[in-house]
Amino acid sequence: MAAMSIVLIVLLAVVVLVLAVSVVLGRGTREVESARDTEYLELEGILIRYHVTGGGPAVVLVHGWLSSSRIWEQLAGRLAQRFTVYTLDLSGFGESDKPLSGYGIRNGSRLLYAFCAHFGLTRANVIGNDLGGAMAVKLAADHPDVVGRLVIVSTPADEEQIDVPTMLWLATLPVVGPLFYALGRVARPVRRLWMRPFVADSDDLTDEVIDDAGRSTPAAVAKTLSIGRQEIARGRLARQARIIKIPLLVVAGEDDQIVDPQSVGVWAGGVDRAEICLIDECGHLPMIERVGEFNAQILAFLTGDARYLDYARPAPEPAEAPAVEEGAEVHYLNGDAPPETTASSDDTVDLAPGPAEPDADDSVPNVVRKQDGRYPARYRPQGAEESSQPAEQPSGARTRREPADDHFLPELPDDLFDWPETRREFRTGERHGDEE
Repeated sequence: MAAMSIVLIVLLAVVVLVLAVSVVLGRGTREVESARDTEYLELEGILIRYHVTGGGPAVVLVHGWLSSSRIWEQLAGRLAQRFTVYTLDLSGFGESDKPLSGYGIRNGSRLLYAFCAHFGLTRANVIGNDLGGAMAVKLAADHPDVVGRLVIVSTPADEEQIDVPTMLWLATLPVVGPLFYALGRVARPVRRLWMRPFVADSDDLTDEVIDDAGRSTPAAVAKTLSIGRQEIARGRLARQARIIKIPLLVVAGEDDQIVDPQSVGVWAGGVDRAEICLIDECGHLPMIERVGEFNAQILAFLTGDARYLDYARPAPEPAEAPAVEEGAEVHYLNGDAPPETTASSDDTVDLAPGPAEPDADDSVPNVVRKQDGRYPARYRPQGAEESSQPAEQPSGARTRREPADDHFLPELPDDLFDWPETRREFRTGERHGDEE
């Protein structure tokens, strides 16, 4: 009897010790130790790592959960040939500060607004992945003068569309989660198990993706996911997105195991100027899994020049695409049989400025899918069918409109995270209690 009591006491002590360690780990924060002015920007007392490259119209790249700006390296290098590309590590991730609080979609969108305001950006192109895409949607809905074109990649429209792998889900639990995350930080094989479902082919899982998964803190990982899920619950953000009037491109991998690909229909269904791109044999990270095709889709959308699609990397066997929201049409705008491509297997070819894509005012989103392993062109200049060389820009092509001086943003408020609600903020009785 005495031996049993001793065993119970020891077990209780171990449990208490484990819980105490977990609580301490869960309240840990990390700050940037050495910040150079050319690499870091202080916003509301938080140091944010950023990078600017290229020249031309602005493009802001926003990474997702458990990631960093390194996920955009290949796209940023390609866009820099025609755009000024801004990348940043969100609070809690990458090489930015990792405070105990201030996470979620609302806080992330306000951070993006402050970032754009610092550089005086208006009508900027914004591309967001995962929950970073949700932050970009919130930014476009709250501040329509800031965003000119919007691209969201693998972005959930509802909390039910998120499926976190079991091994990673353990690291987000309220009490014992910090212990599991600490284990993953020190054990690379554990982080690989976390991130393997993020790609359709294990060969596409890069060292950067695996390393970035362990560069955060338990608080940032758990709170970003939990608060973000609350903020998109019951389609709240998707309903607010209906006020967006700018061109929207929704991209998803058909084999995404993290976010249901059917989310594309929800996002595009309520936006007038929306287009859907489904990439076959691709998971949650098309920017590293299908670099050529993804970059070509982004360039075609941002420039309005669909000739970039002729340089997309073809896939061996196109997979059957998931159904989208009822009412969406599937268009093969280049006819029933697109010509054979003679383009390079990568997307490094730069094109002369081409014709801008005409404005669309159709509530039914276009769905661009492959045919015979190749994306059809949404617009092909006359005579381009017989030539593998890009056509010259027509003299009557529409030029990019530069923002007027009065479009620039006002000065930032003293308290960035305590603003009054904007007029366009979506209001229902559900919103109270869903915030942090």
